[in-house]
Amino acid sequence: MYWLILSLSITAIASVTGSNDEIVMVNSRPIHVKANAQGKIFLDIEVKNGFHIQAHKVTDEFLVPTTLAIKQNDEFVIEEPVFPPSKRFRLRGTESYLEVYDGRFEICSTVAAKRTVQKGMHRLHGTLRYQACDSVRCLFPRSVEFLVEIMIK
Repeated sequence: MYWLILSLSITAIASVTGSNDEIVMVNSRPIHVKANAQGKIFLDIEVKNGFHIQAHKVTDEFLVPTTLAIKQNDEFVIEEPVFPPSKRFRLRGTESYLEVYDGRFEICSTVAAKRTVQKGMHRLHGTLRYQACDSVRCLFPRSVEFLVEIMIK
């Protein structure tokens, strides 16, 4: 009986917290750029209903800000990401507000293709790190990996 209760508890915790892609999904749009020119990286972020993630600037030292990293290489230069304005959210039972993102939103960045880049499809690896919360509690920080496809004409 004890094992059954323990097993049901673990299953319930797993189904509430889910995996990375169940709470936050990242989709990047393909980019078309010429060598020695710039383009925009647009990332569509979707946070599961009932959850929010901490903004890229947090007001509490114990919270983990959302960060975006796209691996640089010798063919592209990527500028710092531009995050949307955050929303104010108050956890139940507290008086302080958090700066968060929820629902669907977009993060963008500028990418510059160097003059020496070869024509064709290129893929850059990226990671979105975030801390998700519901109305009562915050989960441990997580990361979602994604690809940015750049077609050089």
